[in-house]
Amino acid sequence: MNEKLQNLLELVRRTAWQAGDLAADAAYGAGRAAEDLLSAAKLRVQAATVDSEITAKLKDVGEMVYATHTGTPTESEALLAKLQEIDGLKARLADINEALGRETAAEVCSTCGAALREGDAFCRECGAKR
Repeated sequence: MNEKLQNLLELVRRTAWQAGDLAADAAYGAGRAAEDLLSAAKLRVQAATVDSEITAKLKDVGEMVYATHTGTPTESEALLAKLQEIDGLKARLADINEALGRETAAEVCSTCGAALREGDAFCRECGAKR
């Protein structure tokens, strides 16, 4: 009887050990998934910020062009510098989108930075109007 009890206890010990290993693996996997989600969220925020910067720079360029149209010429160097800033921001946005696995030309939500699909009237992530 003692040997049967010994075998049963050994089986319980091995099962507990395996359950502990499985729990540790699951916790590690959950931690990695949380890290991945956090990284993606940070990238989406960066994309939204860069997109907002691009919009502001484009507005500045529009004001410069309009000022030239109305008789207050803008120095071409100033306009060129602003356009080069936009080029740099667009390249940065393309890099962020690539890191997120988005297509380079994809539009992003100006509120949360999530990719917008053709025909979307609202963001599928945060519900903001397109």
